[in-house]
Amino acid sequence: MRWIWLAPVIALSGCGVDDGDQVDCRCTENMLDDFVFSCVDETGDPANPLSTRLPDCPSGTPIFLRERTTPFTVLFNLETTITNFSPNQYMDQLTDDFLFVPDPTDIALHPEIYDAPPNYDPDLDTLWTWQAERAFVRQLLDQDRMMKIDFARWYESSKDEVIISEDGLMETYIFPYEIDFQERPVDGVSAAFGVKGRVEVDLVTPTTENPVWAISRIVDIRDAATAKRSFGELRAEFAQ
Repeated sequence: MRWIWLAPVIALSGCGVDDGDQVDCRCTENMLDDFVFSCVDETGDPANPLSTRLPDCPSGTPIFLRERTTPFTVLFNLETTITNFSPNQYMDQLTDDFLFVPDPTDIALHPEIYDAPPNYDPDLDTLWTWQAERAFVRQLLDQDRMMKIDFARWYESSKDEVIISEDGLMETYIFPYEIDFQERPVDGVSAAFGVKGRVEVDLVTPTTENPVWAISRIVDIRDAATAKRSFGELRAEFAQ
């Protein structure tokens, strides 16, 4: 992730950086009360989902991530940001028009969250957007609540399917996932749970000459044979 450093004019003490540091970053809802005059409300060109945009202000020390020059590095970064509790850097792996498509069973289980219209069409109707994903991942990666996250299964190039568009600007990765979570102890008891299923992940880039890849869509497919949650269930539960 590239930060834009400014001349020392205003200290963003509420932005999660040292008082002596200056950084230009996007305002978010929970920042406005503290330093509404210090953040820049700028999200880039809405017509271009990969247009340059300012990152959210960091909530902690940024972790090392690979440059997003291939779809694989984005999938690697996604895993890294989750296991290292970095929600802002997680969001940097997504396009501004990102969509999550829950499994139909999860839509039926959580109508209060997904609110599907009559004759719902997953290719036309948007139930879960970038804004919902940001709110969810901040809840999920809250270290006051969550203690440890482990990936038992994620994308493996030797096993999983990849579909490449004719123009080379989109690649779809299809693979199973299994992730285990351990919450911080409450009254000496630590709860553990997991998610398991299958995803179709669309990654896009504006050009193949100097590619910068990002995730534009995740389609979740439940594993009917497991007792573990799906991604759709996890999002619904942490959104409440």
